[in-house]
Amino acid sequence: MKRHLSLFALWRLVCVFALVCVLLSCGLTAFAAEESSPLVITITGGDESVIVNGGTSCELYPADVQTVIEDGKRQIVKTYTLTAGENPDNIPRESFERDGWIYTLTDITQERTSGADVKDHTETVELETDSNDLNEILTLLSPTLEYESGDGYCGLLTLDLASVKCEAAGYTNGSYTVTATREYPNLPANDLYYIPKTITDNGRTLALDSVEWEAQSTVNMGYTDIPDSYRAVAKYTGKASQTAVTGYVTTADYTGEITRESAGDTVYTAYFTGVESNPAPQETEPTPKPAPDTEGGSIPIAPIITLAVIVALLGGAAAFFFLRHNVKVYSVGEDGYRVLIAKVRISAKNPAIDLTPLDGRAESRCFSLEIDKLAAKGLNDSTVEVIYGSAKLPHKIAYEGNLYRIEANFHDMTIKAIY
Repeated sequence: MKRHLSLFALWRLVCVFALVCVLLSCGLTAFAAEESSPLVITITGGDESVIVNGGTSCELYPADVQTVIEDGKRQIVKTYTLTAGENPDNIPRESFERDGWIYTLTDITQERTSGADVKDHTETVELETDSNDLNEILTLLSPTLEYESGDGYCGLLTLDLASVKCEAAGYTNGSYTVTATREYPNLPANDLYYIPKTITDNGRTLALDSVEWEAQSTVNMGYTDIPDSYRAVAKYTGKASQTAVTGYVTTADYTGEITRESAGDTVYTAYFTGVESNPAPQETEPTPKPAPDTEGGSIPIAPIITLAVIVALLGGAAAFFFLRHNVKVYSVGEDGYRVLIAKVRISAKNPAIDLTPLDGRAESRCFSLEIDKLAAKGLNDSTVEVIYGSAKLPHKIAYEGNLYRIEANFHDMTIKAIY
C-alpha cells in the first residue's frame, strides 16, 4: 500500500513539474512577443545583419573592408576616410553578424594624412641697367629664383630667356656746342671785312667766333718781304639740342611650380573580432552510468526524469509553434529602402495584422510584410486584413510555395502581393 502511495505521489510530482515547464515556456514566449524587436538592417551586397538599437542609421560608409584570418583569429577591418567636416562619432560601432559569425568592435585607430596644393606660377622681376646690351644684362640675372609667397606657397622658379625685355627708363632734353671751321685763301688784307659773319652747317646756322690769319704770299720792297695776300682760318660756333636716355629698365619672368602643404584626410580603421555564432559542439567523454539499485522497493528515477524532460520540451515546442512571430514588418522609405521595424504573429483564427502600434517607428505610411512559408500555406485562399489606425486593407492570400510578400500603401490605400 505504501509503495502504491509513493508511486502516486511521484507521478503527481512529475505532472506538476511538466506543467511548470510548460508555463515557463509560455511565459518566455509571451515575454519575447511583448519585447520590442531590435532594428535589423540587411546591407545589400553581403549577407550581413547589423543590430542597431534605437533605429538610428549609420551616416558613414567604409572606403575599404578586409577580412583577415590569422592564427585562427577572424577579423573584419573597416577603413573610413574622413574629411575635416565629418565627425568620427558617426562611425558605426555596433556588432553585426556575417556568414555565421558575430563580429564585435575591439579597437579603432586614427591616422592623419597631409596633402599638397600644387600650381603653376610666374614671377616677374625688374632690373635697372645703364645699358640695353642683352649679353651684359643676362650676367646680372640669376638663372633660378627661390620663391615664397605670403600664403604659404614656395618653390624654385627658372628664368625664361624669351621673356627678357629691356626698355628706356626715361629721357632728358639738353643742348651742346657745335663748331665748324672755314678757310678763306687769297685775301688782299687781313681784314674781317672779307670774312662771313655766319655760315650754315648741316642745317644749323653758326656764328663767327674767331679768325686766324697767315700770309699766303709776299713781295720784296726795299729788301723787306711784305705780305701780298692772306689766308684766313675762321672758326664758327653754335648751339644744338638733343634728347638723351637716362637709363634702362629690364623685366624678366621666372616660371615653375609652387606648392603648399595642407591638412589632408583622417583615416580611421575599425577592427571587429569575430566569434562563431553556432560553434560545433566539442566531443566529451561519455558519463559513466550509475549501477542500477537492485534493492527491493526502490523506484527507477531515470525514466521518470527523462519522461518529464520530454513532456517539458514538447510543451515548450508547442508553445513556441503556436505563439511564434511569423510575419516580418518593414517600413519602406521614399527611396524604396526597407527597414525591419517589428515581427508580429498572424493565424487562421486571427487573420489580421495591426500596424497601428508601429506608427512611431515607421518612416512612411508604406509597409512591406513578409509572411513565412508555413503561415502562408495555412492562410492560403484566406483573406487577411492589414490595419493602420482607422484604415483597413483586405488581401486574399495566394500561396505559391515560398515566403509571401505583401506591400500595403496607406498613402494611396492600395495593397498587393510582391513576387
